[in-house]
Amino acid sequence: MTEAVIETALADTPPTLSEFVDARLRSAILSGELAPGQKLRGEHLAAQWGVSPTPVREAFQRLAGDGLVVIEAQRGARVAAIDLVEAAEFYELRLMLDPRALKSAMANSSDAYRARVTGAYERLVATHRTVPDFLDAHREFHLTLLSACTNRQLYRTVVQLHDHTQRFQVTGSGPRRRGDAAAEHAELFEAVMAGDTRTATRVLTAHLRDTLRAVQTWAAHHPT
Repeated sequence: MTEAVIETALADTPPTLSEFVDARLRSAILSGELAPGQKLRGEHLAAQWGVSPTPVREAFQRLAGDGLVVIEAQRGARVAAIDLVEAAEFYELRLMLDPRALKSAMANSSDAYRARVTGAYERLVATHRTVPDFLDAHREFHLTLLSACTNRQLYRTVVQLHDHTQRFQVTGSGPRRRGDAAAEHAELFEAVMAGDTRTATRVLTAHLRDTLRAVQTWAAHHPT
């Protein structure tokens, strides 16, 4: 089965209830709708999302495995807090893993992959009404660049790291990078579309290194 056929089949498959609840909970956490440290009430969320409490509680367990939810005995579930030192560590891991996944994705490039990247880039540079909307488009762009990575465990790990770094960004209180992120994204997009792996990985590495440096500086001046 070709990549295009697989993608079409997946697109035509509606999400299961479990997948819907997982995605809804993850989105609420990544967007800041559910704030860091906030207590999670399964019955309330179930009523809000029109489902029973059982899949919501199951989603708490699954997202706890990703480090987005904390479950404590006798105290229930809450959104994981954001730690500045951890945020720097997540970016440090991304600096090691994102370029590696990008090399793999570009080595496995196809018309379908380039079409996905183009669509994600167009959504990134479009006008966004809110910061969470932009961050969602930013996350989509970076993950789409890596989506053809043949090492699926590597890709899953990178997805988790992106989720954690987006939570840090959505607070709006973090550091400001010195580089021109928009120009870096444009250069990265052009390199990927041209099949220029060396330039793409160089730009991505510099992009992440600049962000890591800013987060490390911020963490050093704002100890928890």
